[in-house]
Amino acid sequence: MGIVSQDALNQLQALIDQVEEPLQKTFQNVHQGYVPETLIRFLKAREWNASKAHKMLIESLNWRVQNEIDKILSKPIIPQDLYRGVRDSQLIGLSGYSRE
Repeated sequence: MGIVSQDALNQLQALIDQVEEPLQKTFQNVHQGYVPETLIRFLKAREWNASKAHKMLIESLNWRVQNEIDKILSKPIIPQDLYRGVRDSQLIGLSGYSRE
């Protein structure tokens, strides 16, 4: 990593440290302990421009908060009508051959 990229990484880290709490929690779920690597991913996508990478990252985090991505697995999936429709449309039978 060159000097330019290290400076951009430091700038982006400083910007991310200033975001509000819900976005901080979501960012922790996104980076999963790999903060520099995650920030570098966004910096590379925006040609090492820290302000553009910050905007992109904030938009991504906001999308995750609005769509409750971090809570999606904790919700039960109970579309009973869908399950009944699939179950009722399935033909019952066995495939294959028997020895008799």
